[in-house]
Amino acid sequence: MKRLATALCVVLAVTTALPASQPTPPMSAHFIDVGQAHATLLEFPCGVMLVDAGAQDDAFADALIAYLGFFFDSHPQYNRTLASVLITHNHIDHTRVLRRVVETFAVERYIDNGWTTGSGRAGPNWLRDEVARGRRDIRVLDVQDSQVEAVGRRGLTNGDIDPFSCQGTDPQIRILQGSFRDVNPGWPDGEYDNQNNHSLVTRVDYGTLSFLFMGDLEIAGIELLLDYYNKTAAGRRRLNADVLQVGHHGSHNATTHELINAVTPTIAVVPVGNWRFGQGPDGNRFSTNGYGHPRKVVIDLLQGHLTRKRGSTISAFLGLRAGKFQQAQIAKAVYATGWDGTVKVTGRSDSDLRVHIHH
Repeated sequence: MKRLATALCVVLAVTTALPASQPTPPMSAHFIDVGQAHATLLEFPCGVMLVDAGAQDDAFADALIAYLGFFFDSHPQYNRTLASVLITHNHIDHTRVLRRVVETFAVERYIDNGWTTGSGRAGPNWLRDEVARGRRDIRVLDVQDSQVEAVGRRGLTNGDIDPFSCQGTDPQIRILQGSFRDVNPGWPDGEYDNQNNHSLVTRVDYGTLSFLFMGDLEIAGIELLLDYYNKTAAGRRRLNADVLQVGHHGSHNATTHELINAVTPTIAVVPVGNWRFGQGPDGNRFSTNGYGHPRKVVIDLLQGHLTRKRGSTISAFLGLRAGKFQQAQIAKAVYATGWDGTVKVTGRSDSDLRVHIHH
């Protein structure tokens, strides 16, 4: 009995010495303020990736490089390395800083829609040429919609699209719509030639938390996306997400009732410039003011659907049309880089979501 009692004491001592289970580390999406453009850093426990590398101008390009540099200095475990850079489409406001990103930090993979034309073609074409000449050791993947359709409504994924394998909670990254580069899906020429409609639509899952990145997809592309995924329950689950990157900087032609009904987001983030950018008689029409972004009709739509509120109501200027803005109150969880600065969304699940604003 003495020996048995001693053995039980040892077992109890060992058992009580075992560490308590630790909660899964959160992930973060940094919607970086790059003006009238888009760049989002996705931070996972085992690595990071960049969705788009755009900037409004040289000053915002410097700001993006500085933000990434500060991030890597503060997180040395990532070794100044981006596991991948995903470019949604070849417009300059999504690619302007790509070359500087590649020349400043290590990039292991590059993903885009394969187009070599467009206002933002310089960076992607330079990168492909560098790889072809053996100057850069970067895996390059271009995604066509035929590849996405080939795997059904699960979404396209592989070791390049999703290079992460984190312990505990493993991120899942899938492309839900690719480029219709070779076959016109039945759109008029103007819609088919519009690179916005060839944006890669990307879904990110982390535990029960999910993000949907729309790029600049417009109505023709949205209708095709919804028609494809809404046909099955599994497809509908692929569209449903907690955090929505609002497409095309909050343009009137990139967010619909049907899309919001399918996504049912908890939080919406609009990558957009300050409403005064391009203001005045000599203003640049390729600007926040010149486009009237974000449109009031879109923000009203989002506020009508979202149930979560911001920490406090703010006042913001919303576009009625190109060059015409109206001040409005934003009470629901709609965030915009043009109002808020960089928006960092962190969490493990939809019930654990936190939003941090960096002016």
